[in-house]
Order: sequence, then C-alpha cells, then structure tokens
Amino acid sequence: KAENLLLDGDMNIKIADYGFSNEFVPGNKLDTFCGSPPYAAPELFQGKKYDGPEVDVWSLGVILYTLVSGSLPFDGQNLKELRERVLRGKYRIPFYMSTDCENLLKKFLVLNPIKRANLENIMKDKWMNLAYEDDELKPYVEPQPDITDSARIELMISMNYNRKDIEDSLKLQRYDDIHACYLLLGRRSTDLEGSDRSGSNL
Repeated sequence: KAENLLLDGDMNIKIADYGFSNEFVPGNKLDTFCGSPPYAAPELFQGKKYDGPEVDVWSLGVILYTLVSGSLPFDGQNLKELRERVLRGKYRIPFYMSTDCENLLKKFLVLNPIKRANLENIMKDKWMNLAYEDDELKPYVEPQPDITDSARIELMISMNYNRKDIEDSLKLQRYDDIHACYLLLGRRSTDLEGSDRSGSNL
C-alpha cells in the first residue's frame, strides 16, 4: 500500500512493513489473504488460489491510481461494500488524468488475472517512459556486492569478529549477523574514512 512506500535521501523508493507476507515460488499457487483490503485483488476476495505476481500487479495499479488522484479506486464504508466494488472492477477516472495514464491503469486493474499485464509489459508502456522514449525501463539487476572492503573487515575484527568467519559469511552470502554488520558498516563507509573510532560510544 502507498503508506508503506518510503523515500530515502536520494529519492529512491524503499518498501517498509512486511507485517504479513508470502514467499512466491513459480508454479505454486498461494491461498493466504495478505495485504490491506483496499489494495487486494479480486481473486483474494473470492478466496481463490492465486499467483503472487498477478496479485502484486493489481496492488501496484491501486497504488498508481492513489498517487495520481489522491484517492483510492475502490473504497467502501465496510469490508462487504469494498468487496463488491472490487469485484465489479469499476472505478472513476478523474478529469485531470491523462489518457496515457488511464490506459496504463487499464493494464493493472483487470478483473481476470490471466489478462492482467505483467511487469515486463508495464515497463514498456508509453506513460512509464515519458521523456525516456529512447531509453525505456529495464528490469533492475542487483549489483554484485563488494565483499573485499578491508576497512570494514578490519573494523569488524576490532569488534571481536573472527576474520575467517567474516570471509566465510561474505563468500557464502549467509546473510547472518556477520553479513548484516558488514553491510551496515558499508552504509556508513564515508563516515568511517579518516575517523578515529577508538573513543566512540556505541
């Protein structure tokens, strides 16, 4: 939901609040109702088994509508009324919304999940690439993590971590407390340069 989208200092979107979530495995249907009802896809209200990406696309459509219009596409005084409106799939298009944005919403908010656009198609949409027609959106590729920062490793050793344990955790990408400490120190690497930590209070 929109309330869970945060912006960092560089205006990058950060997703917060994983209060109740599912892990999607391709080929396996899900059957748990996750998320906030106003953002839930029709198949969730119908109690059907569903594919995670298709439900997420619907939720992204609700978020897009909310960010552009300032209101939810589907709302109600109670859950029953909300459910009826979602299952009808009818929503109002504000007069100030562009035709291109409206056409994009029609790819997101499709009652039949099989006919709902996937993210690859959405990234190629005209509205998504306004002013970037010659450089359309591409799937994000996570950069390879830097696991050789000697300054961070030495600092961790001074914190009583074992060098071999550090190297093993990073090479095997264990994402344990050791790896977490290394990554957190990386976020503060600019502060560490030239700083004397000997007298710091943690």
